[in-house]
Amino acid sequence: MAKAHTFTDNFNDNSINASKWAAYGPVQEVNRRIELRPDGGIANYAGFIATAAYDLTDSFFHIEVRQALLQSAPTSETSFFARGPGTERIQFSVGGGELTCGLNGTTLVHEPYDPERHRWWRMRESAGVLHWEVSANGREWLTLISEPAPFTPTSLIVELQAGCFQPASAPGLAIFDCFNTPPERLSRRAEERRLSAQATREKAARLAAERPHPEHFNNNDEVNYPDRPFIGSYSKGLKHDSVGDPDPISYGSLLRALESRDPGDFEEIIQPSGALKLVNPQSGLTFELSGPDPQAVTQPPAPRFDSKRAAAEMGELYWMALARDVPFINYASEAGIANSIIERAIRSLATEFPLFGGTPTVTAQNLFRGIFPGEQVGPYISQFLWKGNSDPRKPDGQGRDADEGFITYGSQVIDQRQWTVKGFPEIGAAADYMTQFATWLAVQNGRDDRGKDQFDTTRRRFIRNLRDGAQYVHFDQVVNAYLSAAFLLLSEPVGNQLTGTGTSRPQVDKEFPCDQGNPYDPPGTAGDSRTQVGFNTFGPIHLFQLLGEVSGRAGRAVWWQKWGVHRRLRPEEYGGRVDNHLSGRRTYPLDASILNSLSTGLLSPYFSERWGSFLLPQAYPEGAPLHPAYGAGHATLSGACATLLKAYFDESAPIENPRIATADGTALVPYTGADAAQMTVGGELNKLAGNIALFRGAAGVHWRTDYCESLLLGERVALGLLCELSLTFNEDGAFFQLTRFDGSRVRVIDGRVEPA
Repeated sequence: MAKAHTFTDNFNDNSINASKWAAYGPVQEVNRRIELRPDGGIANYAGFIATAAYDLTDSFFHIEVRQALLQSAPTSETSFFARGPGTERIQFSVGGGELTCGLNGTTLVHEPYDPERHRWWRMRESAGVLHWEVSANGREWLTLISEPAPFTPTSLIVELQAGCFQPASAPGLAIFDCFNTPPERLSRRAEERRLSAQATREKAARLAAERPHPEHFNNNDEVNYPDRPFIGSYSKGLKHDSVGDPDPISYGSLLRALESRDPGDFEEIIQPSGALKLVNPQSGLTFELSGPDPQAVTQPPAPRFDSKRAAAEMGELYWMALARDVPFINYASEAGIANSIIERAIRSLATEFPLFGGTPTVTAQNLFRGIFPGEQVGPYISQFLWKGNSDPRKPDGQGRDADEGFITYGSQVIDQRQWTVKGFPEIGAAADYMTQFATWLAVQNGRDDRGKDQFDTTRRRFIRNLRDGAQYVHFDQVVNAYLSAAFLLLSEPVGNQLTGTGTSRPQVDKEFPCDQGNPYDPPGTAGDSRTQVGFNTFGPIHLFQLLGEVSGRAGRAVWWQKWGVHRRLRPEEYGGRVDNHLSGRRTYPLDASILNSLSTGLLSPYFSERWGSFLLPQAYPEGAPLHPAYGAGHATLSGACATLLKAYFDESAPIENPRIATADGTALVPYTGADAAQMTVGGELNKLAGNIALFRGAAGVHWRTDYCESLLLGERVALGLLCELSLTFNEDGAFFQLTRFDGSRVRVIDGRVEPA
């Protein structure tokens, strides 16, 4: 009798060889393989059975299992077995997510099914012992189990089978190939594609490897104050002494984990009993497979704890906290009222805190604003956080006009209005938290005060002031603001960017063109295709993929900066040091400017009288999240997402008919400032990034440095990702072009960033 290994079939003739096999059930030999597709809804099997018996002694049967039936169908099984003339049976089978090896109806071993690792199955006999073996490539084999043969396997008929022993709605398709034949080479075309894909990945890997990895330096605050260890560093959620200074042993356990990078050491960080968990300190240790490595980008050291710059930034945060409820629409008028909060803030930042990091000549127009192109043009809030898109098909008040604030998400809408927060009317106070020392200390030790705020449910409102902005960035995932901006830019019809009038079609006749490097759009440009539009490349799916992708990569990069490099304390922690110092509990090397302003200067009328402390009032009951301040997650993700949107759309396109929220936030009204005609897509995207970042400062959880340096960090991550992405396109002449936050114009093409 012929040896088992002499029975071969590569199934390449696309026709069942009746001299070798008998088929049953819904099977076919097609596409140079066997496809078994049992019927759904009934118990049935499909299979191939050999027409002759073979001798397995000192021989083998093997098969490539390209695909098993769906593992979600619990009654399905895909099997390969050899049976003798009686009850003898040697079997492989997969079903219910497990691969099983059996002998004479008894299960010998089973393990979770891995379609890659278990792609090849082999049953082999040698010296009276049976072996069940698997392989990922058909060349190197792993023995799952070996057993003495209870019978002499000299006359076995082999069978391939797939089916359901009970009805299953959709069992799927099983695919077998290469029976007792070597792994087949790919077709020339497939092999060329495989090698080209490998070469592209290698080119991207070389680009990433050649990217200089910077040294990372912090401000040395962990060693700057040896008599007060770690007073200038982040320690929220660790242990503290009675006045809130970090416990050195607890802080040292964090440093030990960050230094060793051993996952076990992170589980040994010493926290107070019941404290909230630290947020993701290991994430910056991951590796990326595209875009910059998280440690291939960096930020300069943050201002020292004892510096005039840190004190000035804190001064701005105290003023932002005081101004949380002043409507943006009233800033200009409030600036003209002597001793109003806005007027005093302008004077204070210009005279007491000139190093706060904003525009040196402080005015009502640039107060609390960002510094990058477009951020100081028009209203404080980006139009992308206020306006919707116009659609004449919709009812009036429900998305017909852009100033109604509804953004089209397919057949759904996103309302730009939000539930804002409610204060404490019983005591006539705003929704400010952690103004009492005992509460502040408990939260530093990890007490969970989340969810203790209340919403103002009288009506939803457009963002009208810093408190509303802080509320927006309390519950967001950052990328949602940029998804909304993308949907608006993709769906606004040609017109006046306000009313849904005329014959333009929403989501078809686009008001906002793409960048000139897009090979499919804008129409009439040199690269515009005559026959195609973009979708999965240079189209909406491409854009939405990139926004989500760059968010995660930017987040991991900034988390390395937070935990692995800087460990900058949160403003609320600095405020605790200020309160201790001015209340006489303990002294610190704080710059005199912040102490003088709170004691006798322009800030002095507010804090001790209003709250009985000098703590920085927080917009959130829980204060800052449990990770260090610098860099800022919201700012880094914003810098990355805004960069991608600027790379995709024509930044120079004008923003027409700008709007501003009324003082109560219930409506958008025309913005009539002298700069109303100067607003552009690029400027408003920069402003959107600045809004999202600086709203976190308005909440009391971030510094101005966190904003300005982190937007740049996110931009570097996005540019690195675009560089590698630009290696992958089939389209001729495609590139990305944008204005960086520093105002320079660059083009990303063929793996490089060059001046535009």
